[in-house]
Amino acid sequence: MTGSTGFIGSHLVPALLANRFRVMAIAKQGLDTGREGLETFASDIRSGEGLNDAFAGVEAVIHLAARCHIFRETDSDPLAAYRVVNVKGTSNVAQAASAVGARLFVHVSSIAAMGGGSEAIQDECSPCSPETPYGTSKLESEAVVRAVSAETGMRVVILRLPMAYGPSDKGNLPRLIRWAERGLPCLVFRPENMRSMIYVENVVAGILAVLNDVREESATYILKDREDCSSRTLFAAICRELNRQPVFLPIPSPLVRLGGMLSDDFRKLTGSFRVSAAKAEREIGFISPFSLEEGIARTVRWYRNSVR
Repeated sequence: MTGSTGFIGSHLVPALLANRFRVMAIAKQGLDTGREGLETFASDIRSGEGLNDAFAGVEAVIHLAARCHIFRETDSDPLAAYRVVNVKGTSNVAQAASAVGARLFVHVSSIAAMGGGSEAIQDECSPCSPETPYGTSKLESEAVVRAVSAETGMRVVILRLPMAYGPSDKGNLPRLIRWAERGLPCLVFRPENMRSMIYVENVVAGILAVLNDVREESATYILKDREDCSSRTLFAAICRELNRQPVFLPIPSPLVRLGGMLSDDFRKLTGSFRVSAAKAEREIGFISPFSLEEGIARTVRWYRNSVR
């Protein structure tokens, strides 16, 4: 398993151990090695050095490690920087997994590989047209693992995730919680946007469903929470957990259109991006065990405890 000390990995490792999997975690530092069933191996996926030794004897490899959540990009060539980790690193991990005879490779990707979204609900058959360097690198990483699968016969399952959130999240949701805690208004755009998200424990449930699936075919699945949400419903859910009255500031549609013409970031903020997890439900029995309301409540409780 790569990315074991990251956001999703920190939730997945204990879940795997609780389900009696033995885990070999690729990690530079910071991983608790005192847990029964957990081994660690220091390696850098960018070079691939030592991966074959680490993977010796494993049945499945879960690849979580990626370059992401760069809020203040300083690299002069962001796409090249993303490719070093997300494409070359993924290639190294997939090649090592196939070399040791792993039967399954689970590659955690992103709906950013599909593009910026539209009003239509998208699924695994929707055309991909990524709009960011990160999204481009994730789409290329998917092509890499499919190529390894075609060459070696190793089963590959690609999981495309929308925005993931939950305890220990360092993304946008803690910023929105902090905003609500200060009593500041939430901007509500006209028309209201709708977006798919996924609580981190729902991601864990999806990965466990793949590990327990007996089929041999490679596949791509989208995972998501049961419900999609608008900025208004998300902010209201946060405020309920904070015991605060939400305050909304409507933004008229002409200003929304103008902002979208001037700024890609503004267009993404105000736009909709909805996806379907019907294929995952149909083929591997994945249904998110936690609702959006439960996921937001748990995330807010973690945030309040962590800032004390």
